[in-house]
Amino acid sequence: MNLAPLRSLVREVNFSAHGVDATVAIPDGAPVATRIIWLTPITEQRPAGSEFGRSEAIRSMAIRRDALPAVPRGSTIAVTEHLLSSPTLWTVDGMEAVFSDHQRVIVVPYDEQQA
Repeated sequence: MNLAPLRSLVREVNFSAHGVDATVAIPDGAPVATRIIWLTPITEQRPAGSEFGRSEAIRSMAIRRDALPAVPRGSTIAVTEHLLSSPTLWTVDGMEAVFSDHQRVIVVPYDEQQA
């Protein structure tokens, strides 16, 4: 039994219901309008034995692969967060996972000084 049509339907429903509009600009590429899903932030605990440390939530998002097959590190993403009216810029800091229909990237707030 071929489940590809069902998987495609589930992806469409998820990105339509939970996704938000975003513009992704890969280095040396044209900006692409797509939809992303903000994933639940993860907070890593301090390594054992460390006296000092800071715990910050790691932010990640799911991006459809049909619009962007790859989102390399250094790409910028303009997206509006929950309850905000204007988009904020984020920079892709790493890859969390790659699936057949979407990829999960780790993002950090855009830093103009490093651009």
